[in-house]
Amino acid sequence: MTVRKFLQHARTASPSELAESATALAQAFLCGDLPEPEREAARLTLTGLLDDSSPLVRRALAESFACAANVPHYMVLTLANDSSDVAAIVLARSPLLSDAELVECATTADAFAQSAIALRPWVSAPVVAALAEVGARKALISLAANPGAELLEFSVRRMIERHGHDPDLRAALLARPNLPASLRSDLAGAAAQALAAIVTGRAGLTPERVGCLTREAREKANVKIAAETAGEAKEILNFVAHLRRSGQLSLRASFRP
Repeated sequence: MTVRKFLQHARTASPSELAESATALAQAFLCGDLPEPEREAARLTLTGLLDDSSPLVRRALAESFACAANVPHYMVLTLANDSSDVAAIVLARSPLLSDAELVECATTADAFAQSAIALRPWVSAPVVAALAEVGARKALISLAANPGAELLEFSVRRMIERHGHDPDLRAALLARPNLPASLRSDLAGAAAQALAAIVTGRAGLTPERVGCLTREAREKANVKIAAETAGEAKEILNFVAHLRRSGQLSLRASFRP
């Protein structure tokens, strides 16, 4: 589609028709077959469409540009800061967004757009750290389920600190391969705390009794984790150090049969 045809059509087009024309113009721009004056006119026209009042038009541009490597960077960045249903399209797929830009978007986005970032084919450690710190529960579950996310130990621990009460997040983290024993222990502790919050005051259980049951459950989990890790010398040493730092290392826990 030429710019002239697009402008003629845009005068009377409905939002859905304009979105279709915007897609055609975007594809013509990306294909690179336009002569340079026409290409520059297309760029200016597409730039104006980034502010179109219809989300259908902006979403059409996002779909057209999401996977493109030859689209002007400012167009992708503008779309990445649009409403979440538009932004999520480029946040999930665009190869042009830097880690710094993804981090900035993660700090201001809602759960839907954060989840789009979390489900990118590759999510670097800095972006993971930002999501672990500010991400909504839904976004953290998406992050935990993404095998392409570089989850370092401190980020996982922060996820547990913030949303460890959520069973879906715990399950997604536990499903990740090679999860360190210390993190499995933290997840067991989070599960015990979540259960304690539910049962306290029920069936005559006092807070003291619930606390005792919670400690016993966590100790049993730690013993099981230690048994599963016994053949890995470095891992068991790290696990023992973690238990000591967190005040969980006791004779009772160490020698439980």
